[in-house]
Amino acid sequence: MKLNLSRRDFGLTAAHMMVGSMAGGALMAAGPVFGQAQRTVNLGTFGSIDAQNYIRAKGLAAKTFGPGTKVEFVTVRAGSEVISAMAGNSLDMCNLGSSPMVVGYANGVQASLVYIYKNIIDSEALVVQNSANIKKMADLKGKRVGLPFNTSVHFAALAAFKTAGLGVNDVHLINMRADTIASAWTRREIDASYIWVPVIPRLLEDGGTVLFKTGDLNAAAGLVMFDAFLVRDEFKKKNPDLVLAFLKDFEQIAATFKQNPKEVVDTMTKFLGVDEAAVMRSLNTFYPVTAKEQLTSQWLGKPGEKNSAVVKTLQVQAQFLNETGQINALPKDMNGLIDSSFVAQLA
Repeated sequence: MKLNLSRRDFGLTAAHMMVGSMAGGALMAAGPVFGQAQRTVNLGTFGSIDAQNYIRAKGLAAKTFGPGTKVEFVTVRAGSEVISAMAGNSLDMCNLGSSPMVVGYANGVQASLVYIYKNIIDSEALVVQNSANIKKMADLKGKRVGLPFNTSVHFAALAAFKTAGLGVNDVHLINMRADTIASAWTRREIDASYIWVPVIPRLLEDGGTVLFKTGDLNAAAGLVMFDAFLVRDEFKKKNPDLVLAFLKDFEQIAATFKQNPKEVVDTMTKFLGVDEAAVMRSLNTFYPVTAKEQLTSQWLGKPGEKNSAVVKTLQVQAQFLNETGQINALPKDMNGLIDSSFVAQLA
């Protein structure tokens, strides 16, 4: 089985995104302490309901990084943009999927996975047409499945097919942009789609049923699917205190997302110009992983630990990427991508 992926273009609030580099503006403090060189953090965001935009919306940048730090918020549209920006030293930290991290690592981008942003469970799923008579994974043989190629759902779909003994040639895969899937579904041009929120609810409302969730890959294939924070190595070495400060605040924000959704809805609907339902869909499919959990072998493992579940998943992804020519050679050791020292300090 071959796979071809880099990262989904996360479209939760695509219609409301402001693409490009954006300064923190009013979020900044007046300036650095006299005689002290001002530091700058280029912090990435997908323009969605994430911790970075929550920091912007609440004016917390100075609190998070200190009054002597300038924060530039950079809006990206895909994981490939994150990797390119880090390679060009114009982005320091951002959350993204694991597949583009592997691509970047294999191509020599000096950056490290330092923290699991979220466990992907039901924010990505295989939805089937009720009229297509698909009751189990094996029934997908010969069916038309629409999904965006070179994305995390492409990887998840092929891994899911494999659990049912289906190869890449057993299913008719159709490369489609996420924003065109709903209309193709309505016209019944596809029998199923492996896609993410917010497209999933639209398919369910139009005669669809979830057959498989990305989170099911853990039990079915031993894979943990996740988004994580990637940090540029040079920035990490020069400013470890800023990385740690951000991750500490992220843990608090993640708790707020789960424990006080009303406050988050009120904040993000106003800031992003999206409706309450869009924010709640994001919050309901956001599953943070505590630092203590991340230090176990089921996730990153302790500093220096080998063969954690994350490493095993990265190795599988690297193999798929290599088979389809997305990377030219398999990295010798995927452990080199992981730096769990910050998680160890937080646990």
